[in-house]
Formats: sequence, structure tokens, C-alpha cells
Amino acid sequence: MKHWETTLAILAALYASLAGADDFKTTDGKEYRDAKVSRVEPDGIVLRTKSGISKLYFTELSKEVQERFHYNPANAAAQSAQQHANVAAISPQRPDVTPAAVEPMTTSGIEGLPPITVKLKDEILNALRMTDKLDALYKGGCSSAEFIAAAVPIESVFMNLHKKLPKGDPRRDLFANTFEAYQQLAVAMKAYEQGKGERPDAPFVAAGIRKGMLTKVLEGNMTPNERHLYQVWLQGHP
Repeated sequence: MKHWETTLAILAALYASLAGADDFKTTDGKEYRDAKVSRVEPDGIVLRTKSGISKLYFTELSKEVQERFHYNPANAAAQSAQQHANVAAISPQRPDVTPAAVEPMTTSGIEGLPPITVKLKDEILNALRMTDKLDALYKGGCSSAEFIAAAVPIESVFMNLHKKLPKGDPRRDLFANTFEAYQQLAVAMKAYEQGKGERPDAPFVAAGIRKGMLTKVLEGNMTPNERHLYQVWLQGHP
């Protein structure tokens, strides 16, 4: 919970600056120009550029950038341990399956999307279902503290699964955007409680729309209208 609250504090403090673009350069010389910081995590920052979403780990960034975003190696290590624990909890190893076994693949039914394993598809769908608890809490009028406490284990699961989706895959962006909406909802709830904003229904609705869309894409049972909405979303997220 502590690392989530730290992330929230950083997001709140840097809310205005995150809206602007910036340039970043890794220690091996790779540059990311006109990048917007989508979110700050204990072990790195997630950038949105014209080419898509990328995560830069603090260990590959300069000390100046590390200090700017309050990098704490202990928090990063705790996050990594929690991610492994959460993934193991929702994806127990089957004793009848060996690492060398060839995993079955699945397609989404959406033209142009690369196939992913059935196991990964099921893990992502399970992660999306985990957010149903957040939906219920918000509808029930919970406090931001209660919402954040429930979101902590879900956040680490999302971050781990996001890395497993192929880079450039629209499902990867949509998956990240879904939890990003819940993060924005948490910040908006906190601001609303402090009398600094309106009731945060917009990010809640956005999270539901993205979650529903990704579920349909993964299950491959989209209606023509849902396919159209998906194409509209793609055009707005190059």
C-alpha cells in the first residue's frame, strides 16, 4: 500500500507537469522525444509517445531523473516481490504441464492482431475481473483510502501482464489505459474529498468502457458496432 500511496502523491504533485511533453535519454543513449509521462511507478516511468507506450526503468535513467521522480530502490524491490506473489496467486502452476510444453495459442477474431497464448488471455481476463471489486466500491460510495487499498494488489498484476503482451499490440495499450483510468479515478476521488474537483464519474465511466472493450477483443465476440467503436479507439491511440 505504501508504494501505491507514494505513486499517488507524486501524481498529484506533478499533475500539471505530466500534461506537457518532455525529452528523456537512457544511459545507453536511446532517446524518447516529446514524451508525456503517463504514470510514475516505483521502478520506473511509463511514457506515451507517437510510437506508443514505453516504460523506462530508473536503473537505466540518469540520477537527475531518478531524483526528479523520487526513485527509491527499496520501494522498487518491494514492488517486484509483490508482483511475483500476485501473479503466482492468480496463475498457479499446473503439475501436469512442464516448462517445455508448447502452449496453445488463441486469436481474438480482430484482423491484424497477433495471436497470444490461451494462458495469457485467461490471465488478462482474470485481471480485468479483479477490477469489478473497484467498480463495486466506487458505486458504494467508498473513500479514496478504501479504493486505493483495494487497488494495490490489482495494480501489480496489471503491470506484470502488460509486459507480457507484444510491443505495438493495441491490446497492450488498451490494457494499460484501462488501469490508468482507475489510477486517475483514485486521484480524482482524493481531490474531490479535499474539495478540489467535481465528482469523478468521468474516469469511472472511462475505465468501464475500456475494460468492456478489451474483454470483447480478447473473447472475440464483438458485434459490428463494437468493432466500429474499437476502430475509433485505435485511430485515437496510434
